[in-house]
Amino acid sequence: MSTRSSTRNLFPPLEDPELKIRRTRVDPNLLNNFEEINMAANENGDDGLPPAGAGLPVPDLRTMEELCQPTLDGRGRPIALIVIQATNFGLKNDMIQQVQNSCQFHGLPGDDANKHLDKFLHVTQSIKVNGVTDDALRLYLFPHSLTHHATAWFDRLPRNSITTFEQMAKMFLGKYFPPSMVTKLRNEITNFCQRPDESLFEAWECYKLSIDRCPNHNMLPVTQIDTFYNGLTLRHRDTINAAAGGTFMKRRPEECYDLIENMTAHHNDWDTSAQRSESSSSITSSSDPEIVALKAEMAEINKILKKVL
Repeated sequence: MSTRSSTRNLFPPLEDPELKIRRTRVDPNLLNNFEEINMAANENGDDGLPPAGAGLPVPDLRTMEELCQPTLDGRGRPIALIVIQATNFGLKNDMIQQVQNSCQFHGLPGDDANKHLDKFLHVTQSIKVNGVTDDALRLYLFPHSLTHHATAWFDRLPRNSITTFEQMAKMFLGKYFPPSMVTKLRNEITNFCQRPDESLFEAWECYKLSIDRCPNHNMLPVTQIDTFYNGLTLRHRDTINAAAGGTFMKRRPEECYDLIENMTAHHNDWDTSAQRSESSSSITSSSDPEIVALKAEMAEINKILKKVL
């Protein structure tokens, strides 16, 4: 009797068969596990064990000499291959020379990345090849417009990472015209102040250069002119007002811009007149002590006359 009871305890009663089937149907993990088991069984041998050596790392039996040999792994240019309809396409020497003779970017601190892009786009407008898009042509020509430090930067870019000229331009500006430089140039424009020894022509040219170097300054023309006018010395503001008939700020922005351009175009005449007025004022100031002394003498004479009378 004890044997039968112990045997029955070894096999507990099964669950409801319908409940077991429902659980299997609604649980996808059970099905996935079942498929993985079948796949593992197929890969294993008849005895259910994996084949000898399965899953173990294969030792590298190459010698030091073989491992130190150079390979082509990781080599290639940053520009990926582009599908071109033209057959036997290749950059001609005259195309490359035209770009190199017209625009070269060295990557030095004073180089203007925006100017370089503008000049490159202007030069490549006249270069056309049947079956080759302008974007692909510019993309292949752009590396030839770089030299020295800029070439070294280009060669360090990830391989096959560039597929369009827009990508190339963004990476180029991200390196040589970062947001910090935009902020610096924008501050130079908004905080413009003419130096005491700077002529009107020099101040205007310096101000326009700052604007040209920062195409995304987001300043309206009226703000640009107002900032320049208020940054001038009092003497040059008076000169501009005199040239405008005393109504500079009452003119339209286009008229104010043309007036400054006209004055700076003939800056020799305006600088000469300004120097004359400055020299005359210096003469007057130098004679001021004599005038003061003369007035003192006249005052003493008046006192004496009053006592006599």
